[in-house]
This record gives sequence, structure tokens and C-alpha cells, in this order.
Amino acid sequence: MSAHLLIVEDDPEMRDLLRKVLEKEGYRVSVAGDGHEATASLARTAYDLVVTDMLMPDDGGLELLQGIRETQPTLPVIIITAFGDWRSYSRALELGAAAFISKPLKMAELIGAIHAALAGRGAGQAA
Repeated sequence: MSAHLLIVEDDPEMRDLLRKVLEKEGYRVSVAGDGHEATASLARTAYDLVVTDMLMPDDGGLELLQGIRETQPTLPVIIITAFGDWRSYSRALELGAAAFISKPLKMAELIGAIHAALAGRGAGQAA
């Protein structure tokens, strides 16, 4: 059975693009528009990996990651950001992000990070 991914992205076009690309890669994909929606979805459904945008209204990627660590400490989380500042990067790694990927997003880079995280090799990787 293919891995089930949760994509958390507030930009509808980017969310749709990520969903389409990752479904073509053979993943089952669910989407959420913000951290609140993602938290509710995580409470209802078991996912194999979460890909989240860093900056979103309400709860952003770091807040979501922190919440996930409290309830599902081993769930791999990949953070995508247009603003790759050092503080956010180091905090994401501290919280156990599988990868921290800067925009503009290269799909091959994201797919590689997903493969690595699902294989258990994701901890501490940066792009």
C-alpha cells in the first residue's frame, strides 16, 4: 500500500500542484489549508508523512511540527519555506523536522526528501 501524505499549504494553487505531483508519484495525498485544519485531520487519520509550509495564517509550520511532536513523535515532517532564515531552520531541526526545503520548490528535491524520510533517513537533512 502506498504511503499516505498530508500536505499543509495555505496557497490553493501550490496545494493543488503538490497534491497532483505527489499523486503521480504514487502517494495517497490529503490536503489541509492551515495548521488548524491539519491538526484536526491528524487527529482523525493516520499519515505516513506531513509536508507543511512554514508561514501560514494561524498556526504555521513550526507550530504544527511542535504539536505533531507532542502527539506523534515519530511522524516525519518536511517543512517548505520561502524564508529560509537560520533561526527557523535550527528550530525546525531541533523539533525533529525530516527536511527543510527552500522555495522556489524543486519537485525532484521534495520527492527525494519524502523518499528519504519515509525510508528513515530524513533526520537533519537540509536543502
